[in-house]
Amino acid sequence: MDLFKGIKRLEPRLDYTWKRHKVILSNIANADTPNYKAKDVTFRENLSTFRLKTTRPKHIQPSESLTFKVVEVKKNLVGNDRNNVSIEEEMAKLTQNRIAYEVYMRMVSGSIDKLNNVIKGGRR
Repeated sequence: MDLFKGIKRLEPRLDYTWKRHKVILSNIANADTPNYKAKDVTFRENLSTFRLKTTRPKHIQPSESLTFKVVEVKKNLVGNDRNNVSIEEEMAKLTQNRIAYEVYMRMVSGSIDKLNNVIKGGRR
């Protein structure tokens, strides 16, 4: 039985929000850079839809594969300097990303609190 299963399921989402935060900040920092194209992060989770049975210890365990990819955002709005970064849009993305990160962290914190309560035997 894996006690940290819930926390491990949130780990990829936390990694995604951290990586996306860095990319959004890079876009904001380059808002005045000529020819700079805005970027974003895509996140795809490839879960195994079926479980393989391992009969020997040397069999490879199926795993979840995660794909984080930084992609260039295609926008029609381009300024005279050929830069397509919109500060307002990036700030909105930054706020949305921060809220998602906080939600995931609260979920992790709740899981840890539950484990802590079990360890203490239900006494607070």
